[in-house]
Amino acid sequence: MQAVSTGAPDHFAKLLGVEPLLSSFERSVCRLSISEQHRNALGGIHGGLIFSLADIAFAAACNAGAAVYIGLQAEVRYMSKAEGDVLTATATLMGASRKIAHYQVLVTDSRDTRIALFSGSAYRLSE
Repeated sequence: MQAVSTGAPDHFAKLLGVEPLLSSFERSVCRLSISEQHRNALGGIHGGLIFSLADIAFAAACNAGAAVYIGLQAEVRYMSKAEGDVLTATATLMGASRKIAHYQVLVTDSRDTRIALFSGSAYRLSE
């Protein structure tokens, strides 16, 4: 996975094992196969991993075009415990101005259960 705007690889996404499925400024989809290293002490999928997957999908969308964006704000609401061994994050552009883009990212599990809702805003650095 890499930012189209810069061509630079996303080393953290690679480390986690995130697989990009679709990437455009309006929408991106990323998938992650869960392993034991992704689980917390209680056996559930670590909340930080869920946030990171959503953040990676957010970054993939806002940096899919020619402009370079950086994160300005992000938050997550955890909605349900994940089941199965795959998580999917779908980032959708909610609105944009000349300098700021707003996205929501829905994270679902292999049963299509809504696991988390992430909201993020990005600031445009370049044209």
